[in-house]
Amino acid sequence: MHDTALVRKIIGGDRAAGERLVSTHYARIFRLLRGLTGNADNAQDLTQQTFARAWNALSSYQGRASLATWLHKIAYHEYTNWLRSRRDEATLDDAANIEDLREARGLDSILVSRALIRLPLEQREPFVLYYMQEFSVNEIAEITEVPVGTVKSRLFAARKRMRELLQAADRPIETIVAPGAEPLLLLSHVDGGSG
Repeated sequence: MHDTALVRKIIGGDRAAGERLVSTHYARIFRLLRGLTGNADNAQDLTQQTFARAWNALSSYQGRASLATWLHKIAYHEYTNWLRSRRDEATLDDAANIEDLREARGLDSILVSRALIRLPLEQREPFVLYYMQEFSVNEIAEITEVPVGTVKSRLFAARKRMRELLQAADRPIETIVAPGAEPLLLLSHVDGGSG
């Protein structure tokens, strides 16, 4: 079903269409927000807020972007609002408390998660959207409301920094310190990974 048709059904009161919207997009929105916040509880709250905001704004959806991009843009704005409200309360170096190691796999592995949280926000955001959410550079520019060239530049810098952090993980156990961050202890080997 086309995105605009789904939205029309939801606005018309079709409960099944509303459930389809949530079930189709919930996991990706949660994964984005978990990648950005580094915390499942915060991601859960922000995901709920995203869908509540989207539900209230469905009548404004015009179909110029895909529903997925539109929802991710709302999620990104919820995240930036949350981040702004937290600036006085705490730093984002809460990644030392990665929640559930059973969820660690691929780009969600514990080493990548810990390296990712060490990226500056301007690099982490496009990295998560591109590599974990698989959005194009143009879609990321739309979601984050920055020029395409800026997205490309930030992705380049993020890849370089992630490579440095993950290559350092191949060395024996050591402490890695990102500028302005607390020391990070990384393990020497990653199962199934190739640098």
